[in-house]
Amino acid sequence: MRALVYDTQFRERARRAQAWGFGLLAASAGIWLWTASQLLLPFTSSDSRDDVDCESRVFYTAQDVRGRPSRDYADAEGTLCSSQRDWAGLLALTLLSLPTAVVGTVLYTSGSTGHRLSEHAAEVRRLTESPQG
Repeated sequence: MRALVYDTQFRERARRAQAWGFGLLAASAGIWLWTASQLLLPFTSSDSRDDVDCESRVFYTAQDVRGRPSRDYADAEGTLCSSQRDWAGLLALTLLSLPTAVVGTVLYTSGSTGHRLSEHAAEVRRLTESPQG
C-alpha cells in the first residue's frame, strides 16, 4: 500500500515538473516570437508631426531617402525608425530568455522521464505478480 502512495506522489511530482517545464518553454517561445516579429515585420512610427512607415530591421531597402546606396538601417530609414526598434534591447531580451528555455527543457524532460519510468515500473510489477508471468 505504501508503494502505491509513493508511486502516486512520484507521478504527481513528475507531472508538476513537466507542467512547469512546458510553461517555461512556452514563455521562452513567446519571447522569441515577439522578438522575431519586431525584427521581421514593418511598422509605423510616429513623432510630433506625423506617422512614418518603417521597413523591418532585417528586410529593408539599402537606399536612403534620396535614393543613394546606404549601408545601415539608420541611414536607410532614418533615426526615428532606428530608435524604435533597437538591436540592443531585442538582443538582451532574447539572451535573458535562454536560461528560461534551458530550465524549461530540463524540467520537462526530467518530468516526462520520471513519469514514463514510473509507468514502466508499475507495468513490470504487474507482469511479475500476474499468475501467467
